[in-house]
Amino acid sequence: MYARGVRHTFTNEMMKQSVTNFMIQNFDLKHGMMMSFKIHTAENQVVHIGIFPDEKTAEGYAKHTQQARDQIAEMGAKSEPLSGQLTDFLIAGDVTLDQLTSKV
Repeated sequence: MYARGVRHTFTNEMMKQSVTNFMIQNFDLKHGMMMSFKIHTAENQVVHIGIFPDEKTAEGYAKHTQQARDQIAEMGAKSEPLSGQLTDFLIAGDVTLDQLTSKV
């Protein structure tokens, strides 16, 4: 498996929420993405991670999102990409699907 992500730092919380919602609606779990999660590290910052079966699929996904990423940068957000092989992916035996898919 392969992980591709980006840490976005936005100019304000409203921009963060707007872009995050847009990306969820238009790109999460599409174009080969198997799993997605966000880590909200600050009021105006989020780390978005997508999990793909392989690097080729992740790179294809990147082509689909390029225009949106360009527009996010034009709005003044700072983006720091990260990617690499996903290893040591473990889930405890008592974790249920409800726990993995619930929204807080």
